[in-house]
Amino acid sequence: MATFINSKALFQLLLIPCLLLYSSIAFSSSSIDASMHTNNWAVLVCTSRFWFNYRHMANTLSLYRTVKRLGIPDERIILMLADDMACNTRNKYPAQVFNNENHRLNLYGDNVEVDYRGYEVTVENFLRVLTGRHETAVPRSKRLLSDEGSHILLYMTGHGGDEFLKFQDSEELQSHDLADVVKQMKEKHRFKELLIMVDTCQAATLFNQLQSPGVLAIGSSMKGENSYSHHLDSDVGVSVVDRFTYYTLAFFERLTIYDNASLSSLFSSYNPSMLMSTAYYRRDLYQQLLEEVPVTDFFGSVMETIHTDAAYRALSRKNSDRFEAQMSLDQSVNHEERRTLINVNDQDEIHNINTEGQEGASKCPWSTFYSKMQKIENVDSLVNYGLVAMLPFLAFSTWLFQ
Repeated sequence: MATFINSKALFQLLLIPCLLLYSSIAFSSSSIDASMHTNNWAVLVCTSRFWFNYRHMANTLSLYRTVKRLGIPDERIILMLADDMACNTRNKYPAQVFNNENHRLNLYGDNVEVDYRGYEVTVENFLRVLTGRHETAVPRSKRLLSDEGSHILLYMTGHGGDEFLKFQDSEELQSHDLADVVKQMKEKHRFKELLIMVDTCQAATLFNQLQSPGVLAIGSSMKGENSYSHHLDSDVGVSVVDRFTYYTLAFFERLTIYDNASLSSLFSSYNPSMLMSTAYYRRDLYQQLLEEVPVTDFFGSVMETIHTDAAYRALSRKNSDRFEAQMSLDQSVNHEERRTLINVNDQDEIHNINTEGQEGASKCPWSTFYSKMQKIENVDSLVNYGLVAMLPFLAFSTWLFQ
C-alpha cells in the first residue's frame, strides 16, 4: 500500500513540471506570434493646395517613388494629394511634376495611384484612414488594412505651426488629434510600430501629446523654427522641394532594398547647417535601438523566405507553387506535351508519397515521432504534439486516483 501511495506521489511530481512546460510553451508561442513583423504600409499626405505650394506635392510624390522602389507595393500605400499640380494651368510641363531643376525625373509618371485627391484630403478622411472607420461604400484601395504585425510609415508635409498642421488652408490637425488617433490605432491593434515623419514649420511640436508605445517620430524643425525649401526652378517658377525631404531622398538614393542602413544613420545624416533648421526625433516611446533597426523596416518591404530541405519538395506541399510551375509550363510546351508532363509529375508525387509511407511503416513509433518533430515549422505544432503526448499521462493519473 505504501508503495502504491509513493508511486502516486511520484507521478504527481512528474506531472506538475509537464503541465508547467506546456503552459510556458503555449505562452511563448502566443507572444512570438503577437510580436512578429509581417507587413509594411505607408500613408503619404500632402495637405497643401495652390500653385505656390508645388514643393509639397513634389515632396510627397518623391517619398511615394522611394518606398515603391524599396519594395512597398501600391496596394499598401495610401497616397493623399490635396491638389493636382500636374494639371494646373500654370504648369509649363503638363502632366509632369519635378523635384529638381534638371527635370530628369518626372514624379507624376504612368504608375502613380492617388487614393485621395483635391477636396477629399480633409482631416476627417485622414482620421478615418488611420482608424479604419470608413463608410461601407469606400473601396478597399482607399483603406489602411493594417494589423498588429504592421510597420506603418506616416509622412506628412504642408504648412504647420505650434502643435498644428494645416489641411487645405481651411482646417487644422492638432497635436492632440494626432495623439488620439494613434492611441486608437494602438488599442485596435492596427500597427506594431509606427514611424511619423513630418516636414513642416515647427514640426516637432506635433509630437508633444503622443503617449502610445511603439511610436517613433521625426520632424524637420523644432519649436520656433521654419522648414525651408531647397531650391527654385526658374522654368516652373516656384520652389520644387523642401530641404528636409531633399536630404532624406539623397540618403535613400544611395540605398537598395537589400541594404542594411539603420534608422540611426538616417537621423544622423541631417545636417542643421544644410537644413537651416534642427531635425528633431522623439524616441522615448520606441523600445528598439535605432542602430539595430533597418530603414527598410518602414521604407521598404518584408519578404517571406521559405526554407526547404530539397529543391523541389515544396512543390508537393504548396498549391501556389504548383500553379506557378504549370503557368511556366504553359509558356514553354504545347497542350499535348503539357498534359503528358503533368501526368508524369503527378505519378512521381504519388510514388514519393507511397515511398515515404512505406519507410514510415517500417520504423518504430519513436523514430516516426522523432522524424515528425524534425519537420515542425512553428511553435504551435510543437504545442499540439505536447498536448497529444500528455493525454495518456492524464488518463493514467485519473485511473490512479479512482
